[in-house]
Amino acid sequence: MIIEEFETTCEDGIKLKGTLLIPKNPKALIQFNSGTATKKEFYLSFLTYLTEHDYLCCLWNYRGCEQNDNLKNSDFTFSDYGTKDMPAIKTYLSNRFSNLPFLFIGHSAGGQQIGFINNFDNIKGNINIGVSTGYYPNMPFGYRMKAYFFFYLFSPVSVFINKYVKAKPYGLMENLPKRVVFEWRDWLEKENYFFDDKFYGKTVPTGHFKNFKFPIHVYYSTDDPVSNAKNSSTFWSHVKSEKGICFTELSPQKFGLKSIGHFGYFRKSMKDKFWEDIVTRLDKFIAT
Repeated sequence: MIIEEFETTCEDGIKLKGTLLIPKNPKALIQFNSGTATKKEFYLSFLTYLTEHDYLCCLWNYRGCEQNDNLKNSDFTFSDYGTKDMPAIKTYLSNRFSNLPFLFIGHSAGGQQIGFINNFDNIKGNINIGVSTGYYPNMPFGYRMKAYFFFYLFSPVSVFINKYVKAKPYGLMENLPKRVVFEWRDWLEKENYFFDDKFYGKTVPTGHFKNFKFPIHVYYSTDDPVSNAKNSSTFWSHVKSEKGICFTELSPQKFGLKSIGHFGYFRKSMKDKFWEDIVTRLDKFIAT
């Protein structure tokens, strides 16, 4: 396996950085889109496993996630991730590895926003892990209180003091531009997320959510406080694919774990069953 760093530029001039994990004989290419404000290295073990099964994997950061980004003066929005960043990575990868079948894997926001991409040439399939709305009333009470604290108390105070959401020193997540957090908060207030009439086709484009042409598989865990059964069902009720959308419900007990939550999908303890199942599905995608 070769590990290679790369940089590419979005249409608006913003530079994005990422890492390529390249096997000796790649059979397909995976663009992995991470969750919001999650350090990309968190996913490295998972993508290394996929690379060991001959998938060329791309791991990258959204705008505003690099240490040298000037978050105080940033006007980045949450929807920039899907309308500007994901398409830039897709274009870079498609141009460089045009001979390989293309696959998407998304975690959380990384799966929510791929419908904003315009170029879906050569896509063989899409895996989504913990991808749903994040409607507060459908969260467990304790987690809901944490979400309210972050979005309605911590973030406004942090923006007032720092001009951005300085979350990293407190172990909450990576630091974020203020408009990213506030747009995210607005979507979470609505049961249908950005599909709500207040946003869809107005502040965000309609995209391709209603006319995907590749198979989609969605995984969620029974104990995921965000992407639980209710929020998952709501999000995917707004999405259509001519090749179908399938679901797998996971449970911690199946893996001998106390919890999976929203991030446990990528623990090494999930390798023998969950990660193995993903490879099986990816193999089926590229075989059709």
